[in-house]
Amino acid sequence: MKINYRLILVLAAIVASFIVDNAVAHIKNEASQFPDIEFSDARFDIVLLVGAGIIPETPVFEPDALFTRVDLATWTALAEELGVGGETPDTDALATAALEQGLIASIDGQATYEDINKIFFRGKLDPDRPAATLIKGEAASYIATHLTSSAGEALLARRGVRTGPAGYVARVKLNRNPDGGNTYMITIGDTSLPMYAHGRVANGPTDLVQWDGRTVRRSFIREQGDLAFWTYLEAEPIATPGDSGASVEIDDQAMRQASTSRRLLYGLVAAASGLGLILFFRGRWSP
Repeated sequence: MKINYRLILVLAAIVASFIVDNAVAHIKNEASQFPDIEFSDARFDIVLLVGAGIIPETPVFEPDALFTRVDLATWTALAEELGVGGETPDTDALATAALEQGLIASIDGQATYEDINKIFFRGKLDPDRPAATLIKGEAASYIATHLTSSAGEALLARRGVRTGPAGYVARVKLNRNPDGGNTYMITIGDTSLPMYAHGRVANGPTDLVQWDGRTVRRSFIREQGDLAFWTYLEAEPIATPGDSGASVEIDDQAMRQASTSRRLLYGLVAAASGLGLILFFRGRWSP
């Protein structure tokens, strides 16, 4: 039987391109945003603030590390658009920009709740322990918890973001774009919006089609001119009969399994592509 090496190579390339097309999607959740927040109580808040453009996308987050004034200056610079965010930004340059603009008096030492209150919320909150220092996960949760206050809404408005509705996801529609990409139109209650290309989700999969039928407990909308997009969706845990406390664990386990499955799939695609190349050149060089 004669092996069609060219066909094998073409099929491997098609499969690889399909996987890559899905892999390059920029939607992330707590399982893919940072490798060290999986067991942090603040993981959803951390992902939310990344989506809002306040926390930088560094290689790791270190949720249990002390929240320093360098961290505070970096987050402040992003919140005030003094520098470029995105993946692996220049955090030193961001901190320096906040210092030079007079948004923070010093980048030495640890930050406090009152520091966060003054810079992000213009001093309109009333912290229980204003002089207390905190860790980075606590800082993220403190900011995220107060985003629904009037001072928090003002902070979001400076980022071009506003709070969205909670409720049942009535529909998720996948639209193919002329440029070859995908747009996910998601309907929550009476609100239908596309998902922002660099949006974030929490307590649910990055495959947005699987959000159909879920219940969203927290959402945020990004506005760009006359356009509006979902920028963050956080799902209620999937209810399980007789033990509601197990539902969060089920969601987390499912996301870890999905992440492992993707890695295995990418490995198989790479192996198939390599095999196709070997067989192709072997066929060309064989007498």
